[in-house]
Amino acid sequence: MKESMRIFLSAYTIRIEKKRSKNYKDNYPPNYCQLNCFNGYDDLLSAMSIFIQKLTINRKNDSYNIYMKASNIQDEGRSISGLIESGIYGISSNLRDVDTDSINYKKKKSDADVLPFYFLIYIPKDTNEGILLLQRTGKYGIRTHFGIFLDKYFSDNFPGFSIEINTLVQEEIIKRILYGGTIKKLRCVKYQAPLDRVDGLDEGHEEIPYNMEIVLSANKIPFMGKIQNFFNSKGSIKSLIELRDFNFDYDTVKVDVDLDGSIRTFDLGCLHKARTYYDISDQVVIDSDDYPTLQSIQTITKIYLREVINQMYP
Repeated sequence: MKESMRIFLSAYTIRIEKKRSKNYKDNYPPNYCQLNCFNGYDDLLSAMSIFIQKLTINRKNDSYNIYMKASNIQDEGRSISGLIESGIYGISSNLRDVDTDSINYKKKKSDADVLPFYFLIYIPKDTNEGILLLQRTGKYGIRTHFGIFLDKYFSDNFPGFSIEINTLVQEEIIKRILYGGTIKKLRCVKYQAPLDRVDGLDEGHEEIPYNMEIVLSANKIPFMGKIQNFFNSKGSIKSLIELRDFNFDYDTVKVDVDLDGSIRTFDLGCLHKARTYYDISDQVVIDSDDYPTLQSIQTITKIYLREVINQMYP
């Protein structure tokens, strides 16, 4: 599969906050609500179900020129899943065949170039935090568009409350995956090491940036002890592995972990930016249009949801 068409699952948290009066100061902690009765009687699961159903009818937002349409909706227990087609409209353009350089179609302002994305929403009882899993295809995703539609729905129907979607960033979850999985290798990475390339005798040269890696096999070094010491000491990432024999000044260390047959990669140098997501490109079945089949991505996403639930609510 081409790099631009890699398929990922991104994980987010869903919370509801009760709005405070203007007399409250900004330094108060968030006033998050229990999801199954966030305003005393409404269940967020029911509210999200209604919101998704509305995306089958009210499919555009003219303020942002965004189109979203939900389909293949399934309710199962405390979760809702399905497909969302999303794209942007409002600009006319020519659609050109890049091989023949011919114009195949004149795109109108009302035309939206949409892509399908799988979603799964899980709203547990007796907690103030739910889970949202969204498909990402290459560089394309629906997190922003989804949030715009959901914010409007909540402001229209629950004016005293705001819904909050945040990237699931939890160092503890990453540590549990590291400790619960099998570390296959460590990769010491040096970013943008320059390479001189001579273009001609009279034209000088240019420096081409690229990344260098030294890969260390897990059966050579007791990695887990070193990683535990790294977490406990909060030391520099460069103190994790010493590469005196190589004289290699690396920038970060990436760990490849085998967790139930899936390889996850974590950058120990920037765990504060880490996201709980993983590449499922090699697990999904691709159809004739180069999109994952609904059945295959649905199966994988449900397995991933169980894993996230086990890590978040042990």
